[in-house]
Amino acid sequence: MLPILLLAFALCNYSNLIAQKSLYFPPIPKDTSAKKKIEILKTDSLTFQTLELGSYRKLIGHVQLRHENAKMFCDSAIIDIEANYLTAYGKQVHIQKGDSIDVWGNFLEYFGDQKLGRLTGMCSMRDKTMILTSPELNYNTETDVGSYMSGGRIVNKETIITSAIGYYYHQQNTALFYGDVVLKDKERTIYADSMRYNTENEIAYFITKTTIIDKDSNIIVTNSGYYDTKNEKAFFGNNTEIKKGDASVKAETIDYDNKTKIAIAKNNVVLQDSSERTTILSNYIYSDENKSYMLAYKDPLMISVSEDMKDTLYLSADTLLNYKIAATDSLSLNDSISSNDSIKITQAWRHMKLIQGEMSAVADSMFYSEKDSIFKMYYTPILWMDSTQITGDSIYLFNRNNSIYKIAIYHNAFIINLQDPDVYNQTKGKWMEAFIENKKIDKVEVDGNAESIYFIKEKDAYNGANKSTSAFITVSFKDGDVNRIKLTGMPDAEFTPMKKINVSSFRLDGFKWYGDKQPRSKYDIIRDKKQYEKYVAGLPVKNVKIVENKEMELKAD
Repeated sequence: MLPILLLAFALCNYSNLIAQKSLYFPPIPKDTSAKKKIEILKTDSLTFQTLELGSYRKLIGHVQLRHENAKMFCDSAIIDIEANYLTAYGKQVHIQKGDSIDVWGNFLEYFGDQKLGRLTGMCSMRDKTMILTSPELNYNTETDVGSYMSGGRIVNKETIITSAIGYYYHQQNTALFYGDVVLKDKERTIYADSMRYNTENEIAYFITKTTIIDKDSNIIVTNSGYYDTKNEKAFFGNNTEIKKGDASVKAETIDYDNKTKIAIAKNNVVLQDSSERTTILSNYIYSDENKSYMLAYKDPLMISVSEDMKDTLYLSADTLLNYKIAATDSLSLNDSISSNDSIKITQAWRHMKLIQGEMSAVADSMFYSEKDSIFKMYYTPILWMDSTQITGDSIYLFNRNNSIYKIAIYHNAFIINLQDPDVYNQTKGKWMEAFIENKKIDKVEVDGNAESIYFIKEKDAYNGANKSTSAFITVSFKDGDVNRIKLTGMPDAEFTPMKKINVSSFRLDGFKWYGDKQPRSKYDIIRDKKQYEKYVAGLPVKNVKIVENKEMELKAD
């Protein structure tokens, strides 16, 4: 009796041990799925052969086979029954998957358990969106994935894509390409090392450095993004450059519509026109190529380089706007514009600042037109030339050959020239014109309630000042100093010796010196200094040196 009890106890412990083992060490699952064999649907001749390595079926003439949802057609085939493997031969070995996929080749190896076909010869794969061709082709009948490793191409309507390696995912209508990828259609050619393409939506996705050249020889270089070739829309990211003739734009991202020719560039945007020697830096630029329209905001800066690089113009504002209008009135055009050309307009809105050589200015807004080459500054404009300050309700700068030759000040015109600390020559009136020679004021004409104060200096000392009023005043300068004053229309003049003058209060009504607002270097104009430094670092310069006053010295190659 005792041995029976011990045996029962041992069996109980063994069963508990097995239960614990199964709990902590689950058994390896067995493959219970039935491997479907390759079926023979039709053949002219069928023979069986048993060899040491297995049993085979040999089929000759009008062979039709099926494996799950895939049908195969060939001239002859050999099936390894145990391995569920076949080889097929003929002018065209054909795999048909429903009514959506057709695959062809001259020779086929098919692995039934893996549902994988390997074709060689004149291989192709076709669905409703594309045709894939290659000398070698792999096709999975379960996943509907076709691939090639020895070069191939996909044709999608009018788009042809070639590459060294390619994968086509029929169920997603998606192709992946690697190595020497080239996409061609009637509008463009795209070169890349890798690319993803949707054959239904006709969209190319870029995942490496990609170069796009359109039919007009415009060039796009990008590192990521997509191009919707059907709708002609694109998004380029990860630092992109677009080149169109003499113009180019670089940005971290660019949205582009090729039909409307509208582009939106964001972050570290550099827009350049080498023919006009002009660059615009900004963090947001909207452009319409058809209308020659460009809007820049988020710290925009315009740089217009002079030929000698000494009088380069730096201009910034809350918003910069460039556009073109038709030139229709030939009588009012300057000599460089014909009536068949368009006229370029530049506008700066809110908090405008500019500096060019020894001249600088601030204003609420600025307007410039090639039609008359006049810079028009509005709403509390202030202009400085050397130590001279000019103010008025509006100020016009007349430009000829990229140099200012005349300044017109309208309403509340006031010119102040700093001679020495607290010593200011002053001229005011309703309207005023200043004529420039060799970048210095040569003559000033004042019309309407003209007033002036000019200090007289002999050798190194002032001996007094003339204060005058008249309807019209003409002031002539020599080497930057007052040389002659002419009063017209009921003039009144008074000389005051220096000993009777308190220089800190000897002022015309409305006098105000805005020295604290004067831009003294381009760094007072530039808003986003980090972006400007990136731009300078990207220029083809031989040496870039930061000097103590934070000015950049550029030595070009």
